[in-house]
Amino acid sequence: MTDSTTDYLQDLIARMGTVEQTADSRDSVSWKACREAETLDDLSLLPLLEAIIATHPKPKERQIRCDAYFVYGKILKNHFTEEGCAYLIGRLTMEKNKYALYPLLDLLRDLPIPAEMDIAPILQCVRHEQWTVRYSAIRALGACSAEESREALRWYLRQEDEKTYRQEIIYAQASLGRIGTPEDIPLIEPRLRSRSRDVKLSAEIAIERIRARAAGEPDPWEPSR
Repeated sequence: MTDSTTDYLQDLIARMGTVEQTADSRDSVSWKACREAETLDDLSLLPLLEAIIATHPKPKERQIRCDAYFVYGKILKNHFTEEGCAYLIGRLTMEKNKYALYPLLDLLRDLPIPAEMDIAPILQCVRHEQWTVRYSAIRALGACSAEESREALRWYLRQEDEKTYRQEIIYAQASLGRIGTPEDIPLIEPRLRSRSRDVKLSAEIAIERIRARAAGEPDPWEPSR
């Protein structure tokens, strides 16, 4: 790892944070930098990103940390390691602002979180007072098939006040569609009679995905690769 590599990461993060006016966002420096970050898969960059995050701890430096998290998460998506995943989960305990928490959770949603990994920091966000954090945490649980993930999702499906918990129920059903088992279907089935089209549709999709997985069939809702 050389100084030039660190310089590259710092330049990439600076470009990601560039604010400018363009007719098409796809022409912006930040958009192109984010797409560049999505192609990275070099694990040797992770310690350098951790150092950048550690040396920018102040609230006013939040955007630098968030952009570094983004790069870190995309590298893990392309070249997964349990150590790196645990690092990102652990960072949830270090961030307090919703604008740092929910992007971190969104990155975790795209990773294959091992069932045996400590996901307590994610679980602590599932009932967060800020809806942006709460929604992202519910969706992130869909990346981890641990029983504690499923139980946290079931909690929302047990809520009778669908009007209050409508969006949480939709996301919980979507996550159970990814990691649920046939034992979860009876808890989802009552939502098939929901007056909300989105709640009903998410229940239908979740049940279809769970049944397909249990039968050893391809997930009909998983994007083809």
